[in-house]
Amino acid sequence: MQPVSVTAIGAWPGTNPRDAVAVMSDVCDGLWHLPELPERGPGADMIGRTMGMVSAVANDFEVETVPNGWRLTAARGRDMRRADSFLGEDFDAVEENCEGYDGDFKIQFMGPWTLAASVEDRAGERILRDAGAVRDLTQALRHTIALNVAEVSRRLPLARIVVEIDEPYLVDVMRGSVKTQSKWSAYSPVEAVVIEESLQSVRSVHDGVTILHCCAEEYPFDIVRGAGFTAPSWDVALVGAKATDYIGEQIDAGGFVVLGIEPISIKSSLDAIINLGKRVGYEGAQWNQHIILSPPCDLIDMSLSDARARIETLNKVAEGLLEVGS
Repeated sequence: MQPVSVTAIGAWPGTNPRDAVAVMSDVCDGLWHLPELPERGPGADMIGRTMGMVSAVANDFEVETVPNGWRLTAARGRDMRRADSFLGEDFDAVEENCEGYDGDFKIQFMGPWTLAASVEDRAGERILRDAGAVRDLTQALRHTIALNVAEVSRRLPLARIVVEIDEPYLVDVMRGSVKTQSKWSAYSPVEAVVIEESLQSVRSVHDGVTILHCCAEEYPFDIVRGAGFTAPSWDVALVGAKATDYIGEQIDAGGFVVLGIEPISIKSSLDAIINLGKRVGYEGAQWNQHIILSPPCDLIDMSLSDARARIETLNKVAEGLLEVGS
């Protein structure tokens, strides 16, 4: 991974995968990725997309849309066929636009705990309530990641594949704040050791670089490090100084960090990143070689041109860091 690479979390605005891939490959400096386009509708969203991949390897996890989101169903229906079609379009767009690419290339999957907290079983409760079902889902996700890494490697044979696991609901699962169907109560909190074991199982299927992204205020650094991920990915403004104790340990262990930055101005972003490095004892080139910059979360609440501008600004921040550290 090159020093101060710039990437995006995954989701991009718009409905045309070729347009998104063209912009992504033009502006994401050092870490390209497979764009997700949720605006196309069910099956292109973060949950439907991953469940489409999961159900292709484990038919117990076929899902369909319901008013609350996604629910397990008995047969592969229109929603999953649409998810298959969307993913095929995305793979084709990447293969056509990124032919010959020999750098790092990231694929994103929703993690097992966010899936379990989001998808309903056939009774209308979340899969989260059934520990056995969560274990089965985790195992199916392992196979899903392996198959899709192989597929992208086939299409981009020179690329080094990076796997990102997105877990936006991970902290809610740990706290026991995921509501039941009635909304009058919540599912029991899941012990940290159980979560760590599950994430370690998912992470270990890929022997390359792995990232866990969570845009929560209380980022679970201990669990992510214990599960063996190469890098944590978080919103710097949201987590604040609470990350300081963990960054040094992460880097000392041979990993790196993905800093989610909202680049309001280049100078303020530069100052914030440089000062963060100083607080954990790293400066200049020593700091730069361990960090990747990204937006704090996805880019879907803007136009494609605005998304391009956001990443271009991050590139300028990266250039500034390299100049200071040279």
